[in-house]
Amino acid sequence: MKNIKRIISILAAAAVILPVVSCAGDPTSVDDGNFNIVTSFYPMQILTMNVAGGIDGVTVNCMSAPDIGCIHDHVFTTEDLRLVENADVYVENGLELESFNDRLLTAYPELTIVEASSSVTDAPRDGEEVNGHVWTSIDDYMIQVMTVSDALSEADPEHASQYSSNAQIYIEKLEDLANRYDDVLAGLEGRGVLVLDESLPSFCVYAGMDYITIETDHEQSALSAGDMREVIEYMNANDVELIFAGADTDSDIAEAVASETGAVIYTLNTCISGDVDADSYITQMEENLELLGSAG
Repeated sequence: MKNIKRIISILAAAAVILPVVSCAGDPTSVDDGNFNIVTSFYPMQILTMNVAGGIDGVTVNCMSAPDIGCIHDHVFTTEDLRLVENADVYVENGLELESFNDRLLTAYPELTIVEASSSVTDAPRDGEEVNGHVWTSIDDYMIQVMTVSDALSEADPEHASQYSSNAQIYIEKLEDLANRYDDVLAGLEGRGVLVLDESLPSFCVYAGMDYITIETDHEQSALSAGDMREVIEYMNANDVELIFAGADTDSDIAEAVASETGAVIYTLNTCISGDVDADSYITQMEENLELLGSAG
């Protein structure tokens, strides 16, 4: 893998306090007798809904709104603490995305935190910095599903068999999705791609692609002329013919690079936001599969 430039780190931090959105009713500060699971943000919400959804006496709530984007931009609020106050388990992605955990643990030192990525071993790195957006790799996402299932079964043994059964059903759907990706990935393996969204390097690792990155602030309208030229020269010299962008990627940057290199832009779902529906991850990844079919 080659990573020639890290230009600007991550997304622009949210400047407003976001409301708490629940996917299983409004939490209260009173023990309601349920086993209450709180997730950190959208990808963990969808994952946990599949593992714990439909189990009587188990609730799943999300600490952040489904359109927040990546959780490392979340402005932590007292409302978050109120939500977590009644949690039996808190499910997070881990790999340094949830940077506010010290506040959670200071307030609730006995809180059980489940790190979905604890068994993921191939997260992309830029030097010492890990890229924790591993759910865009279907293989890593399945590891996350099983990690959460095992942890919930241990924390709530009364419902262990149901967590396990739900997880297995979801894994079978994900394996079917992965099988459908096989032919497309065969056409992408070894090809070079410029990645303009920080959530997509794990997808490139999954696809066996050589990638370079420009990580941009979404409010930025242009790169410096020198940075742009360096990227363009590298792409032309190394036959990098694809550009992967996300829905929030600055289209001006993608189009400017494409015009100088002839590279084709593919705007992919990053599964980082969307409808609060248990099938959302599979639906978004299916849309990517259809789009990439023309790139093979």
